[in-house]
Amino acid sequence: MQPRAERAQVAVSVVFDKDSYRTDEDIHFTVKLTNTGETTAAGLTMYQMVIDSTDVQVLYGGWGQLQNKPGVTLEPGQSFEVAVSAQVRDLEATTAAVRGIVFDGSGNSAGPQFGFSVPVTKAAGHATGTVYGDKNGNGVLDAGEQLAGIKVTLRYTHGTGTYSATTGADGKFALDVPAAEYYVGGDVVDGWLFPWRTVRIGSDTDLLFRGAPPLNGALKATMAFTQDTYAVGDLAHVTVTLANSGPIPLTGIVAECNRVGSDHVLSGRGPGWGELAAGGVTIEPGQTRTFDVSETVPKAAFNRGYVLAACDFGYPEVDIENHAQAEDRAAVPGAKGTVVGDVKQGQQGVAGVKVVLVSDQHCPVTGEQTTDANGHFEFHDVVPGPEYRLYLLPPAGLKVKYENPTSIDVWGSGESRVGIDVEQGDAPLPSVPVNPADCTAGAPTSTTGAAGGTGGGGQSGGSGLASTGVDAIGLGALALLALALGGGLVFGARRRRAA
Repeated sequence: MQPRAERAQVAVSVVFDKDSYRTDEDIHFTVKLTNTGETTAAGLTMYQMVIDSTDVQVLYGGWGQLQNKPGVTLEPGQSFEVAVSAQVRDLEATTAAVRGIVFDGSGNSAGPQFGFSVPVTKAAGHATGTVYGDKNGNGVLDAGEQLAGIKVTLRYTHGTGTYSATTGADGKFALDVPAAEYYVGGDVVDGWLFPWRTVRIGSDTDLLFRGAPPLNGALKATMAFTQDTYAVGDLAHVTVTLANSGPIPLTGIVAECNRVGSDHVLSGRGPGWGELAAGGVTIEPGQTRTFDVSETVPKAAFNRGYVLAACDFGYPEVDIENHAQAEDRAAVPGAKGTVVGDVKQGQQGVAGVKVVLVSDQHCPVTGEQTTDANGHFEFHDVVPGPEYRLYLLPPAGLKVKYENPTSIDVWGSGESRVGIDVEQGDAPLPSVPVNPADCTAGAPTSTTGAAGGTGGGGQSGGSGLASTGVDAIGLGALALLALALGGGLVFGARRRRAA
């Protein structure tokens, strides 16, 4: 029996750069890890405990190399230091704490839980301000636009504290709050749209909160990449066109992009987006404006097969359901994926099911296979990017239990797996698309099948595509040609809505 490997032993110390902090200050400290054991401490990462209200908030990435794997490796006697910035989470607390556990690459703790604290004093803040409804849309407070009876709520950015006041007849309010950073807005109040924004409250801060009229469908938007294809790392340019068909200016319009949070979608942030990502732009009544925005094509676009720009346009983070939406995509060629599936009746594989892989491109039929004795089928060298569906033609006496055709998502450098259930019975076969005549020359005739795959047996309803069992590229150059000829697709990205 081999002796158990010695566990890593790591000591943790925390040194604050000040003896105490105010609530409106960032808390800066240095964390030092020292390997006090006799074995290598490999893959060290930090797990910060955020349970009590006194535990500080460290923004994602703030732990540096200790944030995620591969972490930090220390030989016996070695040390590692990282400078960290944090914020107070409880504006009423008198202390702020840094607590956590260090884990090694095996998932074991490399030492006991640690905890260090520092005194915090509440810095008094005072905010006054005016709330107005911008009836004429010019973005400034005009006589008679003050709004009475509007509840103004400041929400602490790094915690849960909220502070509210209601405007008087003159539209003014006053609040005594701890000095700190807050966010306000994102609400529709009495028909006025109050954009989301952050404000820093000090000892005497004067604020002006604008309520904008509803868009009422007056804003229309389009987006178009300036090239059909890009490579990862290219600076992609997108032409944004905004048009205002309403009677008043639309002042402070911004772009909010990639609400779905996918890595292959442009973020809509950064200097390349100009005022659409900052203070917003103004579109006068009857005016159409174009903007050239730019952003680097993200790495994930390669395996997705395209880069997507998907944005909504309106006032920041308010009434987003009524924002103008636009999107466009451009190909990022080079990747190839695999579609792997099994057709089963219960636990038994079903042989002889004809499977046709169809895309939404000009030449839709990508490949055709027939399931082998185990009900298995495969399509190789499938170009990611288009939307694909699988059409299934089972033998007589069997029918597909659920959707037929069924959608499948293809990514490069990986397998897209699908399971198909069939059952006894008869059902009309789906009508399989047929490639146009101009797809005949040079069109792929099949894709690689599973080992031992059969050559036929499914019900009639073929695509007009031969199944030869040889390798083919799938859409290959045809997909890129379709994009180059203007056949690029517009993908609908789902939007997550603000609460």
